[in-house]
Amino acid sequence: MSNMENRTRYLASDIPARFKRPVVKLQPVMSKEGEPNIDLGKLSKLLNGIGEIAEPVIVKTSASWSRAIKGIGRDVDAILPVSITAYPTDLWNAYPMPLRNRGLPLVFWPIIKYDEPDFWRWATTDFLRAVGVDVHLVQSNRHGLALVRALGMKRFLKGSKIVVFGEQNFPWNAPAAGHLVTKTLGTKIVVRPLSDIKNGYKKINDKEIDKIWNERRKRYLVTKDIDPDALKQAVRTYLVIKKILEDEEALGFGVNCFGDLIIKGGRDVPCLAQTLLREDGYIASCDGDYLAMMSMVLTTFFLDKTCMMSNMYPVLYKGALSDHFGDPLSPDGKYPGETWNNLARLAHCGFAGIVSPEMTPEGKTALHDWGGTYEIKRDGRGCGLDGNLAAGEKATMLELKFDGKTFLVGSAEVCETTRHKGMPHCESSVLIEFKDLKGYVKDISREHTVLVYGDHVIEFEVLARVLGLECKVFA
Repeated sequence: MSNMENRTRYLASDIPARFKRPVVKLQPVMSKEGEPNIDLGKLSKLLNGIGEIAEPVIVKTSASWSRAIKGIGRDVDAILPVSITAYPTDLWNAYPMPLRNRGLPLVFWPIIKYDEPDFWRWATTDFLRAVGVDVHLVQSNRHGLALVRALGMKRFLKGSKIVVFGEQNFPWNAPAAGHLVTKTLGTKIVVRPLSDIKNGYKKINDKEIDKIWNERRKRYLVTKDIDPDALKQAVRTYLVIKKILEDEEALGFGVNCFGDLIIKGGRDVPCLAQTLLREDGYIASCDGDYLAMMSMVLTTFFLDKTCMMSNMYPVLYKGALSDHFGDPLSPDGKYPGETWNNLARLAHCGFAGIVSPEMTPEGKTALHDWGGTYEIKRDGRGCGLDGNLAAGEKATMLELKFDGKTFLVGSAEVCETTRHKGMPHCESSVLIEFKDLKGYVKDISREHTVLVYGDHVIEFEVLARVLGLECKVFA
């Protein structure tokens, strides 16, 4: 794996318990004496930090089997059947109803030393699924680790909360459709007015601002075109939003900037607030798009990696790009026209999007005045962020759709971060090559897409199954 793919998210300090995915508890149930098909000691080491193995339960009769399954504690996330290799005549085949009635997932782990599925469990898997048991026949240790993290996510999301600020005048209208996400995943979307942020400014003094900035500034490059007062305001905005999120016990936030704050003349944009709050353990997204926020929740808290969102524009759409940017942003001669079918740009409010420092090759994100848009001109006010993505890195692109149950997963690669001269409303964008952009766009939800470094298609397929999402892969 690459260096960028290996980078875990940066955290400025210890994070609250609500940001920590629960450690998953697996309950081994042994139905026979003899050489077990799973080395529980090795599995315990493999699960270090994400899962734990309970004391095995040994059952020998149908009565003890029924009592054992019924008596499994509510703190257990899944049952781990353990039997004798290549000898699949077990009590769960003879008496499957206790498993169905208990309702816990059943996990057949792969053969650890060979890192391959235990094909002796093929028939059992299909049989138990047929009678209503949720069975996972794990294909590899990688698959299994993803499954354990996914089971943790299922518990993690129950009763969770995210906050969106501003009018709900974009299609990502939380009061109208947010309940669909809550129904599927359990996360509640709270809508609060922008005034809740603005009313908090007077409670923040310069001493608090200077303290936090002195602690965090080493990860940022302050350019000469940013006004010192705008930088202070950006930190003030961060501190106010953080207090609201703490009061709400939320996982993250988004602000409807373009549809509310900016069009009314405000330039207290939360760009820096996004990256600073990610450093505190939160996720953060532009435009108050709660679906992009949920895609980020499903990424960062599942993979323990920082992600970002941005507007995604296929470069073939020359007319639409010209109307929005005053230029089609066409790739240069390094990218022949026949390659454009799978090329797209990421760009948002003057720059590539809100790129956290750990996602940049340099380990720093530059601060400028807010970049503006073609429609709302850059005016020297505000604090925007300009970060590069690393060329040549594999990436996974994600979108949770409005129905709250369809999850798009696309394979891609970062081509370059492009600098656009003479375009103050689009100083930079990122050129992305999808494996199947046509397929992705055919099923697309909206222009907002989430990017995380690395090829994580397998992991997200597993997560989707555990959470009851329909996963559509474009790879």
